[in-house]
Amino acid sequence: MARRERFPIVRARRWVQVAFLVVVVAIGAQFTHWALALLAGRQPALGRPGGVEGFLPISALMSLRLWLAGDGVHPIHPAGLAILLGVVAMSLVLAKSFCSHVCPVGLLSEWLGRLGQRLLGSNLAVPRWLDWPLRALKFLLLGFFVWATWVVMDLPGTRAFLDSPYNKVADVKMLLFFAEPSRLTIAVLGVLVVGSIFVRDLWCRYLCPYGALVGLLGRFAPLKVTRDQATCTDCAKCTKVCPARLPVHRLVRVASVECTSCQDCVAACPIKDCLAVRPPRWASSRVVRPIRAVALAALVWVAVAGAFRVSGHWRSEIGQDEFARRLQEIDSPLYTHVGGLAASESPTPPELRSSHAPR
Repeated sequence: MARRERFPIVRARRWVQVAFLVVVVAIGAQFTHWALALLAGRQPALGRPGGVEGFLPISALMSLRLWLAGDGVHPIHPAGLAILLGVVAMSLVLAKSFCSHVCPVGLLSEWLGRLGQRLLGSNLAVPRWLDWPLRALKFLLLGFFVWATWVVMDLPGTRAFLDSPYNKVADVKMLLFFAEPSRLTIAVLGVLVVGSIFVRDLWCRYLCPYGALVGLLGRFAPLKVTRDQATCTDCAKCTKVCPARLPVHRLVRVASVECTSCQDCVAACPIKDCLAVRPPRWASSRVVRPIRAVALAALVWVAVAGAFRVSGHWRSEIGQDEFARRLQEIDSPLYTHVGGLAASESPTPPELRSSHAPR
């Protein structure tokens, strides 16, 4: 395959990643301006962007539970549910494509990994005997979150949490957490950043519960990277470039939960259509061109988010005045996990709430 033919395969996905990163940065800047203005007692010039709820995965997971139970879209953080369902839809179409096409952390992890390659010549390869147990950590974390929100907590408890004062300002609490990080937070982030330079995709590979979820869902995706055994020359170039360290040149259909459908292997293959994204053989033998696969993955997510917007399920029902009032008392115990669930939403004056809320 000529270099000019491979170029779009490699670059198209990265341009999509960069586009989503720009959107995320813009959302973060707008949200920060909005929150800081209200915390200072001023009216912000910009509104609260619903997209910030993408950083509230636990709330979205609990909203998903209520939605599946027939409760409809919970009105506090509806955009969070929309974003989660978009991620699920992507993963059920093109296996684990969220990680390699949309996730900004995935893009930053790739950049850090490439920085490590330039500095060290190559990234460090964790030994197989240690690599596999470490990969299990993200599934354990996912299991814990599902257990805590879907097993331990019943439906009334889920509703109570989503309606709680804490959940209503969870996005601002998150912002303040990173705006004023503790030494431990800085140390953990530093380890992850430095570690990602040495070990490619450190967070994504070993610790990301979101990646574990979409990896499991990707097992059901009809579109996966598939190898044509008849034309394969066993050159193993696909295996050498695989960021998940999968033996692509020995697989007929790459169905591993670690494959992100990045198609780096497709770009590296010297034989046209030997490696390609294909549906199952029983459905069709048609090849999905790499750029079309990239576009499809991105459009699926956009379509789900757009459907929520059109149907009026994107913006939180909490108005600006209520946000302004709550953010002025955000340091109250009412806005903690325990306080938010235990304290009543009575008209008790803010100055008295602290003494009555549980500590």
